[in-house]
Amino acid sequence: MAINPVRSTYGIASAKNGSNQTLRSGSSEFYPGGRNDQRRFNTRNLSKDIAEMMTANRHKMLLGDSRYIYQSFSSIAGAVKQKANYVYGGSWRLRSLSSDVDFAEAVEKDFEQIDRMLDMRGSSFGFRKNVWVGSKLLDVDGDFFVILTEKKESGFPKLQFVESHRIGDWGECKDGYVSDSTAYNGRRILTGVIVDDYMAPMAYRVKDDSSARGFRDIPSNSIVHFADMEWFSQGRGTPTIASAILDWYDLSETRDAQKMKQKINSILTLVESTESGTRDVGRNALGLGGGSDQPATSYMDSGMIRIIKNGGSLKAHTANDPPEGWMKFTQLVEQSAFYALGWRREMLDSSSVGGAGVRGYVSDINKSIASRREILATGYKRLALYVIAKRAKMGIYELPDDWYKITFTSPAEYTVDEGRMRKADLDDLRAGVITNEDIVSRRGSNYEEVITTRAKELAMLKKISEKYGHDIQELSILTKPGDIVPEQNTNQDNTDD
Repeated sequence: MAINPVRSTYGIASAKNGSNQTLRSGSSEFYPGGRNDQRRFNTRNLSKDIAEMMTANRHKMLLGDSRYIYQSFSSIAGAVKQKANYVYGGSWRLRSLSSDVDFAEAVEKDFEQIDRMLDMRGSSFGFRKNVWVGSKLLDVDGDFFVILTEKKESGFPKLQFVESHRIGDWGECKDGYVSDSTAYNGRRILTGVIVDDYMAPMAYRVKDDSSARGFRDIPSNSIVHFADMEWFSQGRGTPTIASAILDWYDLSETRDAQKMKQKINSILTLVESTESGTRDVGRNALGLGGGSDQPATSYMDSGMIRIIKNGGSLKAHTANDPPEGWMKFTQLVEQSAFYALGWRREMLDSSSVGGAGVRGYVSDINKSIASRREILATGYKRLALYVIAKRAKMGIYELPDDWYKITFTSPAEYTVDEGRMRKADLDDLRAGVITNEDIVSRRGSNYEEVITTRAKELAMLKKISEKYGHDIQELSILTKPGDIVPEQNTNQDNTDD
């Protein structure tokens, strides 16, 4: 017999645990690391649910830091965009898996036609291309939302993509509990997510300028939340950039210092040594320069004459910057920060990696892409099913029993050696460990479409060969200049007389 699930303290306000339990220090002999330490004073309150620790104010700080880093560092912006490019890959075409062939064909064709009509903001945002933006937002913002809506006049399905900062604890949320809503009064709200007794989302509090209150509570069945959760108690997504915030800020400080040093070194050309370390005041009377603390310079056409005292010296200024140690430090910080991002720094510069190292980071990249695709595909299927149901209601097609069986085409698998990958695919195919469909899907194509296109090509070749009296093999063989075309089989009797 199944038991009931346990409730959390995130239910209605009256369900809060108000008991005063006696705090005990435990045994430092059992866990010596638990002794009081100055470094631990700011971390002892981390043994709570993530949703409770990530307050609305903390979430705003996290979002601001992540967006600043993305906009300020060309390397992190390039990595995030590069990752989004491979996740999107020009694919994400809807494919129906329904056994009703006519319905499947109608749905796929309909989605191709309305791709840039679904987003509320117009044709600049396509249903498929929004995958690219969504992947970027998961890295920079941590999550995003899509409101399921429609055109009132026609019932045409519409999708409103909403960024992370528009969902929050607006209105009256005293002590983290809603007190200004009849439907959700007394319910816990966690950074804009109103939850039930088991921390399941009931509604999302979204900014809405059309409302007198400035926000609206949208039920969870009318909004899709895209987030890659890392904790079971998590309510909002966290940016992947956030794991390396300290690294990026440290790197920013050292880079600023190095840039300033480089600018100073590029301006300094000559260094003069004098007894006083300043200009002789008497030179001002001769019109040889600026104030008394300025070096004496006199320009002549495109050249310059330097006047120095007897006993002084003049030498060229040189600097070996940036130093090699700092360059290695920068690379180490970037490498660790990229790991937190779910990416590899070798994607920006793979010249220093070879052999097994290349295969290792390529494997990591493809796993990261597959993980991100899984998160996006889960939400995108819900969006697609909403659109299909609405279009059926409009009378575009009728829904069979298995209308909900859908998928999306995959982008091409990342590789640094296309030729080697193709040879390995053929060997595996001959060994029977993979299929033709596996090979085609890894290249970002649909196997059924490939076979259909090949069938059309063969039918066209047959038609043309019959029309002009050629053997179809002559038109099918791909040759290049210098190749010997094989002779046709004449079926002659080659037996000895």
